[in-house]
Amino acid sequence: MAQITVRFYTTLREKVGKSKALSNVHTVAQALEELKRQFGSRFIDQLYNPNGTIKNYYILLLSGRSIDRKEIKKTGLKEGDILHIFPPIAGG
Repeated sequence: MAQITVRFYTTLREKVGKSKALSNVHTVAQALEELKRQFGSRFIDQLYNPNGTIKNYYILLLSGRSIDRKEIKKTGLKEGDILHIFPPIAGG
């Protein structure tokens, strides 16, 4: 297991009430499951579609590189990794 930091931004940070969380897990999928347990519907309703898939406008970065959604279950973590979860950003 690796201890990682998960960083939340903008509206997701507001919904979960934190800017970061720590997790001890092996894969990105396990990290997301841990966040579901920790934050419940505040996290789930923001990140997931009703069918359980991650909303396509969220961006997941692991230590600076984009995560292929098809590879979430296989994407391993190492001690000190940072998982960034970016919600949609609007501008004008």
